[in-house]
Amino acid sequence: MKYLAFILLSTLLFGCSDSTTENNGSDEKKQSPQEETQKENNVGEEVIEDSTGSFKILESTEDVGTYQSGPLTISLSAASLVSGTFTDDLFIDNIGREDVEYLNLGTEVSTTNENIVFTLDHLSLTTSTGEEIKSPNDFMSDGLNEKVLREKEMPRFFVFMFDKSKAKEIDYVTLHVKSPVNDSGEKLGEDLDIEIPFK
Repeated sequence: MKYLAFILLSTLLFGCSDSTTENNGSDEKKQSPQEETQKENNVGEEVIEDSTGSFKILESTEDVGTYQSGPLTISLSAASLVSGTFTDDLFIDNIGREDVEYLNLGTEVSTTNENIVFTLDHLSLTTSTGEEIKSPNDFMSDGLNEKVLREKEMPRFFVFMFDKSKAKEIDYVTLHVKSPVNDSGEKLGEDLDIEIPFK
């Protein structure tokens, strides 16, 4: 149930740039110059409401880039700064609060090496406000294992919860990717620092 709810939420969040809330009976929607500009800049707030709560996408960006560390490839397909309120008790109990501020990060992660260790602990984040998040939220994020890593083009969603920062205050984030290691703990590549701008 948790997984299905999160997939639904992620689909709504990352589909925001191409979706419309009302089509007024038409398959096409004419956009004003302001709406066109907002879409080009990937800027503009959108409110998403579903069974888990209400969420406002403050900033988003797509196609950040593809990066490699040894046999590991990570493509950052989309990133959104989100502010919202959970109403679902399952989420509230696991996250510990109703009101949340976070980064939702869509990726594709794969490897050419079967002898690899790469987990959520290899991912951390620093915000432009100076907050450091040691790893993605376990409950909200997809897992990583050897079988998943060998799958090509499989989406993986990671959520970094902010404890001290407000999403609207953040101009950019830096994703820190520790090199994957083998079963003996030997590094297989270089550490990566990937800046994701929003403003």
